[in-house]
Amino acid sequence: MKPGKLLIVDDEKDIRSLMEEIFVEEGYQVETAANGVQAQKAWRSFLPDVIFLDVWMPDIDGISLLKQLQEEQVLDNTKVIMMSGHGTIETAIEATKLGAYDFLEKPLSLAKLIVTAERAIEHNHLNQENRQLKQKQPDHFMPIGKSKAVMQLRETIERLSKFTMPILVTGESGTGKHHFAEALHKTSTRQSLPYAQYHALDFNHLCLPENLEKLKKTLREAHQGSMVISNVEQLSKEAQAQLSNIVLNQCYQVDETADAICIDIRVIALTKCDLESEVDKNHFREDLYQRLKVMQIHIPALRQHTEDIPELIEYYVDHFVTFEGLDYRHFSVSSQNILRQHNWPGNLKELKNHIQRLLILGNDEVTDDEVKELLTSAQATNSLGEVVDTSLSLKEAKDNFEGRYLSQLLRETSGNVSETAKRSGVDRTNLYRKLKALGIDPKNPQ
Repeated sequence: MKPGKLLIVDDEKDIRSLMEEIFVEEGYQVETAANGVQAQKAWRSFLPDVIFLDVWMPDIDGISLLKQLQEEQVLDNTKVIMMSGHGTIETAIEATKLGAYDFLEKPLSLAKLIVTAERAIEHNHLNQENRQLKQKQPDHFMPIGKSKAVMQLRETIERLSKFTMPILVTGESGTGKHHFAEALHKTSTRQSLPYAQYHALDFNHLCLPENLEKLKKTLREAHQGSMVISNVEQLSKEAQAQLSNIVLNQCYQVDETADAICIDIRVIALTKCDLESEVDKNHFREDLYQRLKVMQIHIPALRQHTEDIPELIEYYVDHFVTFEGLDYRHFSVSSQNILRQHNWPGNLKELKNHIQRLLILGNDEVTDDEVKELLTSAQATNSLGEVVDTSLSLKEAKDNFEGRYLSQLLRETSGNVSETAKRSGVDRTNLYRKLKALGIDPKNPQ
């Protein structure tokens, strides 16, 4: 079986002939083109796995051809390797942005040519396999891992899926409380019915007097389904009253003079706080808490089941390769062990973000040094510092803290401003102003 199909596009005949000879000897099917017109005809009829494309040609430059390849969606199944005798960093960057797989400088190293072609072919195969998996396999929603803690969570989900009582899910930020709630809904008899998710602040907004008609519509749409409310400890008194009616009486009232309307909604409340202490402070209704805590499920921190990290790495790598088109990278046993020894203050969210960063920023196998450097850098960034710099004014110290806090939230939410606004309790418009004032780029928080 031939290892793949290559198209070589270069106006220099000697280079075309030499490359063709080398790759034919290696077992590839090879076509060549001396200019842009020939190249266009070749990639449309030959359907190559890899195109070696010279930047400078007499009729049309390689960057323009690369744009055409992108427009024709050829890059979905073909890797393009740019070649240039006098390439610049700017040209290489532009080519990469347009979807080029690699950029080689002339004179070409024959050994590097072969290795680059092999890697490009391998990435093509992996991408095709993952696309097929994406089409064939359903979403994986059960907790990942083989530890006792995770197996108990899976058993709990299967057991609770048969019932309809409200659930209180507790655990640190990033442990997977939303994931648990989704799995519970998808394994229950309500799986084909509505699944509504609200942050407490959004639910508070719905419960304002001027929004009660919206609340009525929202609850009607969620009828017979499941409703997840995160950060339940942040619910206002009005919102707690409405939720209490839903949980305790299976009804709601848009105001005190209106009749109660029956509703069938399974409530799943999420919190990272000690709700009992909130009750003691009169911040949370005791009757609502007592009903929720009848079925309280605690999601363990990642540091409590680090034996699941190899399986979680595999899951996240597959996710990013399949759904975000990132290139596959292998994690050695030693690099996995380094990750297992980390404390994971950000839990699953932190692990997922680190895996994504390692896939984006490197090639080939993930090295131990890369992992150590990433964890050290993250630790330094996350540390809010025990030493207070009193040389700063109070405003400067506050801005300093807010900058680190919001940058960390943006990293944990992968730059999602809406989610960051919800978790920080800051109005989205105000958050944009604050980020601009602090000089923070939501898509690249440092």
